[in-house]
Amino acid sequence: MSNNPSDSTPVRTGPLYAQLMLVMATWGVNLVAVKYLTSQMDIYVVAAVRIVIAFTAVTGFILWRHGRIPRLTRAQFGWLAAAGILVVYAHQIALVGGLRMTSAANATLIMATSPLWSVVLAAVFYRERLTYARIGAAALGLGGVALVVAGSGGQIAQAGAGDLLALFAVIVFVFGGLVIQRVSRALDPLTILWYMYLVGAIALTTHAVLSDDTYLASSWASGWWPWVVVVFSAVIASGVCNLLWNAGIARLGMSRAAMFVNWLPIFGLLAAAVFLGERITPLHLAGLACVLSGTWLGLRPAQTPAAR
Repeated sequence: MSNNPSDSTPVRTGPLYAQLMLVMATWGVNLVAVKYLTSQMDIYVVAAVRIVIAFTAVTGFILWRHGRIPRLTRAQFGWLAAAGILVVYAHQIALVGGLRMTSAANATLIMATSPLWSVVLAAVFYRERLTYARIGAAALGLGGVALVVAGSGGQIAQAGAGDLLALFAVIVFVFGGLVIQRVSRALDPLTILWYMYLVGAIALTTHAVLSDDTYLASSWASGWWPWVVVVFSAVIASGVCNLLWNAGIARLGMSRAAMFVNWLPIFGLLAAAVFLGERITPLHLAGLACVLSGTWLGLRPAQTPAAR
């Protein structure tokens, strides 16, 4: 039995596509917001506070909509706990750690390899056909990441480690998306998000509590503006946009929804240039071209032989 929603119910609705484009625009700005917060607060505090606030907002949404917290079977909770560890805990820890050591522009371009990993992992776990075109697409995407690392100014030890953490954040995010796809037909996106954030918030809070830096005054922002950015990142980018993203996965499947990540580097590079004043180099643009070309190649419909 296929776990790909697109197999039985093709979806080509303009509002759904516009919804996913809005998610990408918000996430592009959010990468810049998180990069800014890593200069204002301890990275583990940033990760924990963002998700705890997001969890509080999602709890309000689910109580308003359902009047209670929906119950799960033991198997459903197990899948969503795994998704929470991957998408919320591991992704957030890797993302804030990577953004502390690399630029928002680099991280944005590395995030753009998400569709390629989605195609490859969907072939492994959901038996989707892996063609030569998709293998070539993966090579183009990884080549684009290599160009991004090369464009970091030669600081291989520091920028390279940050880029690798950003790449790890992408991979665990895609794995989590595949887990979400497995349960998305039986559960609504809000319920999925609430249980993911429950597990992720507990894990991130525990991580922060065990970090000595959490108890330093310098680890917490004292001004009001960083907290405005935290609320935007937590409620809008993490809460509302993850709800919209999970709904997109439920209707399109992970590999098709992931094609919208093509737009993340465009929004992210613009936001990094406008809000952080980061310089966009020719190597960044070459890396962008490789990533987008690889994504287009990897997500093209397979050609079927013409009947004779």
